[in-house]
Amino acid sequence: MNMCRCGAVVIARDEGERIRACLESLRKQTIDLFLVVVNDGSLDNTGDVASEYADVVVNLPRHEEDWVGLPELAGVFNAGFNVLDKKDLDYMLISGSDAIYPPTYVSSIIDRMEMENIVLCSGVPKGERSSSWIPRGSGRVVNAKWFKSIGFKYPLNYGFEAYLVYKALSQGRRVAVFRDLTFESSRGTRLSRRKMYLWGKGMRALNYWWLYAFGRALMIGIRSPTNCFALMRGYMSKVEQYEDIKDFVPKFQKRMIIRRMIDILRL
Repeated sequence: MNMCRCGAVVIARDEGERIRACLESLRKQTIDLFLVVVNDGSLDNTGDVASEYADVVVNLPRHEEDWVGLPELAGVFNAGFNVLDKKDLDYMLISGSDAIYPPTYVSSIIDRMEMENIVLCSGVPKGERSSSWIPRGSGRVVNAKWFKSIGFKYPLNYGFEAYLVYKALSQGRRVAVFRDLTFESSRGTRLSRRKMYLWGKGMRALNYWWLYAFGRALMIGIRSPTNCFALMRGYMSKVEQYEDIKDFVPKFQKRMIIRRMIDILRL
């Protein structure tokens, strides 16, 4: 058994009906977790449930707007990161309140991270389509020492979760998605025009290569033309870009497409 020190941050807003199962699953992990719950201004009993399981509950003031996909949500995560930044950790799990993890989820991921020198990775929710290489936002585990080297916080901008992936890659670090390590999601991933629009703004902030962005939109458009339009509308909007990775991202995406084309031609 790996004896590393690990923390976890769970954010929740009006999740009293879901968060208990999530926190129970984290307390049943085969590795001990220093558990921080960020109660994002909930009006229900989320804070009360969180206090039954968490080592620390951070209570934030109420806001009326839904911050999912917005830069403000990065600040909610950062409120939890600020607590764990003071701990001498080796790894940290980042999660939403609807995820339910099998007991060996965290320890299995950490074992692979150490064997393969990975700084950021995740499993996948059961039954959901997932990228083969971009770790999920919920269920991701990050090397705490590496995270500390880049500030131990998410940037307050669109696409902040994907930023962490590209930042690691730009430094020559390894990231991964382990599709055989699954967890339950009591809510499931639902797409909407609003989410697609904000995702597009994140792609613009990350300076996605235009052809890569267009390809993503086209794949989405096969299933939902309205979501495709929303994504491209977000991508064409004006947002602040990440200066430290804006040159790396399109070059990396071009290399990926070339590599895939070569693989196809070899078949």
